[in-house]
Amino acid sequence: MMPMAERRKIKQVKEYTRQFYPGSDGSSFRRRKLMNPEKRLIKIRHIPDDYVVTLLGHRAAGGLYSSIHPPLDELMEKFDPIKELVVPSPGAKEGDRMKYVQFVDSMKAPLGPWLRARTYFNRFRGVDTIIYAEKELLEMRERDVEEVVKPFIETEAFDSVRTSLRTIDPEGHSHRLDEVENMFDVRRRTTLDFDSGHIVALKDMDANTLDKPITLGFPVDKIDLQGLNVMYRNDYHTYKGRTEIFMFHDRLCLLRILGGFKPDLLNDM
Repeated sequence: MMPMAERRKIKQVKEYTRQFYPGSDGSSFRRRKLMNPEKRLIKIRHIPDDYVVTLLGHRAAGGLYSSIHPPLDELMEKFDPIKELVVPSPGAKEGDRMKYVQFVDSMKAPLGPWLRARTYFNRFRGVDTIIYAEKELLEMRERDVEEVVKPFIETEAFDSVRTSLRTIDPEGHSHRLDEVENMFDVRRRTTLDFDSGHIVALKDMDANTLDKPITLGFPVDKIDLQGLNVMYRNDYHTYKGRTEIFMFHDRLCLLRILGGFKPDLLNDM
């Protein structure tokens, strides 16, 4: 019989393939596409780089980045093998300060806060994110934040009336849509330009009035919005035949409850 050491040498290791989400319905497909970094999101509008910086409000368009430490190439540090393995992001390499962006999604938006977290972790590096009821906060180095925000407001992951950039007073998202289905915003950051049909931003993420309004493009058509849906709803895709999901959720609940109460109960699972 061949020794174990010899068998390990000839053993073929299969390349790991990530499984983002099960299912063959439209909502499952959308979730997999958004989380998969190899899938390209379709661009449906153009927002200039300076406009992205202005909407975030962290620095003036064209201004220099503030830093919290010198560039990594200028630091004199002890040898650390982990630093040799992990490639720093552009913002970390230059010593940028930490900044943030917060998206608010309505109940019918192309993305949801719970899915944003999974998408961020799968698509980006150096992220710190937290989920609230209707909003998702993302913290990164400043230039990394700007690089992330631009594709997320130019592509199918953003709807100018059902998705919003908000920090202060983000509430009122869920069912409060006005006559043009624009999300309720007590700060009135955006409005509809009836002449062009575009949604226009009047204030930045922190509700500071802009010197010049920024056009965010047309709202997504209701028919197209159904194809971008990520939720299971009675008017879109119903939550039927999802046995695998229910079994997985049940297992998570059991592991959490039994493991916290008496870990020995998990031995038979």
